[in-house]
Amino acid sequence: MRDIFSICWHAILEVLFPSCCASCGHKLLQEEQTVCSSCLSLIARTEHTIHSDNGIDMLFAELLQGEPIKVRYERGAAFAFYNSERGKIFRSLIERGKFGLQPNPEIFYVLGKLAAQEYIDSDFFDDIDLIVPVPLHTRRLRERGFNQSEWICKALSDVLHVPMDVEHLVRIKNNPHQSREVFKNRGKNVSDVFAIYHPEEWKGKHILLVDDVITSGSTILSCIKQTSPIRGCRVSVFALGWAHN
Repeated sequence: MRDIFSICWHAILEVLFPSCCASCGHKLLQEEQTVCSSCLSLIARTEHTIHSDNGIDMLFAELLQGEPIKVRYERGAAFAFYNSERGKIFRSLIERGKFGLQPNPEIFYVLGKLAAQEYIDSDFFDDIDLIVPVPLHTRRLRERGFNQSEWICKALSDVLHVPMDVEHLVRIKNNPHQSREVFKNRGKNVSDVFAIYHPEEWKGKHILLVDDVITSGSTILSCIKQTSPIRGCRVSVFALGWAHN
């Protein structure tokens, strides 16, 4: 009886307050979630898994070249363009998800699931052992109420059936928002911001570091550097967006 009441009540709510697309505002179809299929189709894909030496790989090759550390970086990719004219819809979704009047973490889950489904037939996610979100500081997490990178990881984990690790990589400094930092100061801004607790748990593992948008790469680089002392640890990088110049 309770299940019937719940179904009826949900149907009434859908009539009175229909679910709408977070991008265009149109009513969602029954099989759609948070963002309509039309808007998802308009997102400008980078196609990084098709091209060798893509922009993310080139970025981290350059960043790691100047580091006096040994890191086993494997590969990187971003799903969509962020700051070009083609990236207008995608950028709007990311900003609405994090900074809107009603921030919506489900946007990041939907986009992460879409990216995983489109990349699953490539070899990009092969031999990944753990999916790890770039963490927020506890203070920032309390303010926002969620970590968008963690929601992306949940989607990847659900599609790929690879475990997510939110325990070991932590942010130990509450640095200013990267979007508010001058580009040349970003590397300094995230220096020594992260730490890995119980690094022995990552010994011999292939870690996929996940963030929402990669701009200068300095945040991810700071995370990568923490893996240097861990024997046999390899790192790959994935982001929903690439804010290339």
